[in-house]
Amino acid sequence: MKYKNRIYLICVTLFLICSVVLLTARCGRGGKERTTGPTSKFPTDTVPSCPPSIKPTINVYIENSGSMDGYVAGATDFKHAVYSYLSDIKISNITKEINLFYINSEVVPYGNDISDFIEKLDPNSFRIRGGNRNTSDISNVLKAILQETEENKISIFVSDCIFSPGRNKDADQYLINQQIGIKTNFAEHLGKNPSSTICIYQLSSQFDGFFYNREDEKTKINSRRPFYLWIIGDKKNVSELLGKVQMSKIKGSGVENDFTIMAGNQTIDYAIRPGTGKFRLSKKDPKKGIMKAKKDRNGKVTFAVNANFSQFLLDDTYLKNINNYELNDKDYELTITNSPKANNRYTHSLNLSSDKIKPSHLSIKLKTRIPEWVEQITDSEGLDINANGAINKTYGFKYLINGVYEAFTQQNNSYTEIKISINN
Repeated sequence: MKYKNRIYLICVTLFLICSVVLLTARCGRGGKERTTGPTSKFPTDTVPSCPPSIKPTINVYIENSGSMDGYVAGATDFKHAVYSYLSDIKISNITKEINLFYINSEVVPYGNDISDFIEKLDPNSFRIRGGNRNTSDISNVLKAILQETEENKISIFVSDCIFSPGRNKDADQYLINQQIGIKTNFAEHLGKNPSSTICIYQLSSQFDGFFYNREDEKTKINSRRPFYLWIIGDKKNVSELLGKVQMSKIKGSGVENDFTIMAGNQTIDYAIRPGTGKFRLSKKDPKKGIMKAKKDRNGKVTFAVNANFSQFLLDDTYLKNINNYELNDKDYELTITNSPKANNRYTHSLNLSSDKIKPSHLSIKLKTRIPEWVEQITDSEGLDINANGAINKTYGFKYLINGVYEAFTQQNNSYTEIKISINN
């Protein structure tokens, strides 16, 4: 009897030990079962269930050409904006390291001490850092930055973004060539990094220094001038950065305009919202089709489509602007509102109405567009800074943005397409 009891105890003990081992092998930190067998890339005991995410490296490039000196003469909003933004990034714990550079015709490493970098941000420091400070070949500057913007790196570029053709050059041809060069550089970058996202923010600051026109003739000015902060990187990394370090909290005078662009032709989650008109949901595809649509008391056929646009990193102003949408059926009118709170799976509601009842395959495209402010802030002459509001503008700016835009829209000029079947 004692012998049988001993056998029983040994069996129970072995069973418990085996159970613990199996549970440990099958479940990771989050309790999810691991995959084994021929579909596994590695043996189970070498693959962690939840591999730690690798924090991106952030490289910061401050243009130090001669036209930038006026932004760093004294305690300016330029300095406040750059210092506050980089400091917020540092304490956000989003990156493993921040590397600082000056850039013009060359990339000049500075180290990673943000405080020291800002304290020495002045015209004299700009001069002694070297490089060709007389003209700005923005196409080559961006090319140098893009070459260092690899998969797990974010690049931040701060510049006045003024083109400098130089004395006795054909300025118009120069701007066109720059646009083509910028398009080529970004197209090549997208070929290697298809998830790349560009965010461009326009800010302004006191400027006390010399303005150089397109002929390199200088004029002493003391006024506010626009400058730009670019963020370039993989969409996932950029999204996390924008979430943790919000541009709305940047010091100085704050962000005045912005432009975000990424690859289009993406699939999003969307669905017709019941109860937004007199219709029934299609039995074949209730998310994307309606049947037996009828007019309401106002003589309108109405329905709403819930859509999740969060993956595009576009602000609410862009997403609610009907000019950024294209409908293939002109009998329908569109308005855009935020999705009801009860539907937190979606970000926006596309509300549609028509005077006509008819079968239709309705297409709604969210277009990739250049915002109007780009044209408004562009100085097309680049000669007299005190004429035609040029003091508040940037010479040739739209050519720069057009180059970026053309690279991102070579294959498709819409972010996504929503398709709805009506009475079919």
